[in-house]
Amino acid sequence: MRAPDRIQIYLILLAIASGVVDAASYLGLGRVFTANMTGNTVLLGVAVATGSGGDAARAAAALGGFCLGVALGTALIPSTADAPWPRVAARPLALALLALAALLAGWAAAGVASLRFGLIATSAIAMGAQSAAVRATRTGGVATTYVTGTLANAIGRLVNRARPGVREDESPGLAGGVWFVYGVAALAGALAEKAWHAWAVLPAIVILGVVTAAAARR
Repeated sequence: MRAPDRIQIYLILLAIASGVVDAASYLGLGRVFTANMTGNTVLLGVAVATGSGGDAARAAAALGGFCLGVALGTALIPSTADAPWPRVAARPLALALLALAALLAGWAAAGVASLRFGLIATSAIAMGAQSAAVRATRTGGVATTYVTGTLANAIGRLVNRARPGVREDESPGLAGGVWFVYGVAALAGALAEKAWHAWAVLPAIVILGVVTAAAARR
């Protein structure tokens, strides 16, 4: 399989993982996103405006964890590496995997009530580290943890492909596929959280494990 095709498969898999985690975290940890920071920024603003301290604290924990995950994940990427992606992103992917495993362990063992803010931050660290890993692909306009821009790029590329005289170098297929599987995975994650609570994140852990192992081998 060609390297670009492998990269697209890995990005699709990572989008599935983040859709599952975001939906499960939103339902299970207190109506807060741990992958989608656009939503959390709005939730934080609304919470401040309405005087809801608990909502503000949850949104702040997610934002702080995500920022920390991006920072750590970026720092773990070698600055002078010649290795191709995903090899260059093996360490931030491993960090995301460890954080998700810690999320599952803490959530299943102690429950949400006693560890809510730590679980939110841990989930967000995982998604931030994954975002840093995906950023290293240099695949413009495609993200796997937040899909507003990804959807906009898919639509824009599709329209430009249909316009005479307009050149569009990027295919809309990958961006559209990432958006679609993210939504389907969010549905699956929500249903899984209702049935299995903490164990809803297990499929995401398996996916991160597969992609991290592939990155380490390469």
